[in-house]
Amino acid sequence: MRVIGDGIQTVAEEVEISFDGETLKAYAGETVAASLTAAGKLGLRETKDGSKRGIFCGMGVCSECLVSIDGQQNIRACMTGVRAGMRVETQKYPGAIPGSDVPYLAEPPSGEMPVHKPDVLVIGGGPAGMSAAYAAASAGAEVMLIDERPALGGQFYKQLSKVYSFAEERGMDKQFRAGRDLIDQVRAAGVKVFSEALVWGAFGPQEIAVLADGVSQLFEPKQLVLATGAYERGLPIPGWTLPGFMTTGAAQTLLRSYRVAPGRRVLMAGNGPLNLQVAHELLNAGVEVVALAEASKFPGPGDIAAVWTALSESPDLMVDGGRYMWGLKRAGVPVLYRHIVVEAHGKDRVESVTLQRIDRFGKLIEGTRREFEVDAVCVGYGFQPSADVSRPLGCKHRFDAEKGTLVIEKDGDCQTSIPGVFVAGDSGGLGGARAAIEEGFIAGCTAARNLDRELPPAIASELEMRRRKLASHRRFQEALWRLYRAPRLMDELATDNTLICRCEAVSRAAINEALESGTSTVGGVKRQTRAGMGRCQGRYCGPIMAHLVSGSMESEIEEFSFFAPRPPIKPVPISAIARKPPDE
Repeated sequence: MRVIGDGIQTVAEEVEISFDGETLKAYAGETVAASLTAAGKLGLRETKDGSKRGIFCGMGVCSECLVSIDGQQNIRACMTGVRAGMRVETQKYPGAIPGSDVPYLAEPPSGEMPVHKPDVLVIGGGPAGMSAAYAAASAGAEVMLIDERPALGGQFYKQLSKVYSFAEERGMDKQFRAGRDLIDQVRAAGVKVFSEALVWGAFGPQEIAVLADGVSQLFEPKQLVLATGAYERGLPIPGWTLPGFMTTGAAQTLLRSYRVAPGRRVLMAGNGPLNLQVAHELLNAGVEVVALAEASKFPGPGDIAAVWTALSESPDLMVDGGRYMWGLKRAGVPVLYRHIVVEAHGKDRVESVTLQRIDRFGKLIEGTRREFEVDAVCVGYGFQPSADVSRPLGCKHRFDAEKGTLVIEKDGDCQTSIPGVFVAGDSGGLGGARAAIEEGFIAGCTAARNLDRELPPAIASELEMRRRKLASHRRFQEALWRLYRAPRLMDELATDNTLICRCEAVSRAAINEALESGTSTVGGVKRQTRAGMGRCQGRYCGPIMAHLVSGSMESEIEEFSFFAPRPPIKPVPISAIARKPPDE
């Protein structure tokens, strides 16, 4: 399952770890998820009914890849680095109390919580966050950047892990190179970066609680930039919880950062250009891509205007898309338009998957089912902006019915309804990486100006150029999504037994029963069924439940149709919250 070649060499030490007593080879510094996937170990935790779960999001959102490491439970395999001698075990339900050598609850630290008071705090180390940090620092502001991942880059500019290096320039494509250059700019500007730092509380614009280096710390910035990105939305179908069924982003992270393939025979499905790109990357890595199922229709004469606009605004991206398509065609990979995944099959992992054709309204067409034998299926049906921090802060949001997502309201400088709080990139509306970079730069410059920092002439000139480029990128995105327009499905493919809430294993039938009993809010359904009470805290089931409640009550969806935001934003040890008083 490991991918080699393309001018990339291994530089890390090979070590041994164990998984459920079996000794495995791994590389120090790669994620536990990458090591186990490379060894063909896809089932990582067990649910209360004994079924297996594995990597799904690959970015620390879903918590489906929980394992026990050296006796400590609830460790996210996709966010934890490998160490020599590490003892990894399948996490059993509900989890046993550890022995005396492992404390059940972490000892709360004593003393005062570390406090940081930067001019500008940026949350998120992707394109938008790095661009904002660079711009604000270039204007003379003291900038701190918080990122949950071990390295900067985010989902789009994800870099090679420290396990590998580029032996030859040809191994570094333009996406790697652009990400590296932006990271270098951030470092050179003097931005202080906190990696592997998890934001768990947002109690106000000047009160951000973060778990970093195992210690809870408080950030009190004068200006705050939210660049928390987005995550792939869930589309519940029978079998979508099987190990080997993962998002397109998870597959790309395994491949681009850790040089591990999600499987040997892979089917790609969803809606949008990312699926096309990743299918092409997997193919070039020697993976057999059995098919690419795209929910939109094949572009026709009516799309000429959209194609022309996209070509005019970003010709290089359109050329890339053509190159990806030609690569699949040359390899004989069928690209099936107006097809979606309707069911995944297997016992302890994906073994086959069924596709079916849909009409322009999203209805399944009888007699068009096709089954493919696979060992992995990668799906990407769009994204949900991350509102983890913006909602607790009280930023004003609106529901975008066309995209089916909450969107933070912002002005032309990317400032939210709260003065001094900015949002940039996909967390503020899905606009793509290039728009995110420009928004980040605009937000960083405006944050610095709010602090009475005078922009250097070169930065001020660049700011105006960035505004023009942002308008162009937005025109490109609008044209692109006209080409990829497809029916937006929610629960239509689920059966009564299909799980809507993956974490708590709550089926659609259970949710419908709660609604039929008179429950009229997502909170009520949550209390009655436990849907949304799991470790992902409703990030995947919440939008679907809001849709179901709205349909049941014949009401419009708005911000308060979703689960109420509460700390901790993500699960943290009790020691991150509870502190012992200083010794007297």
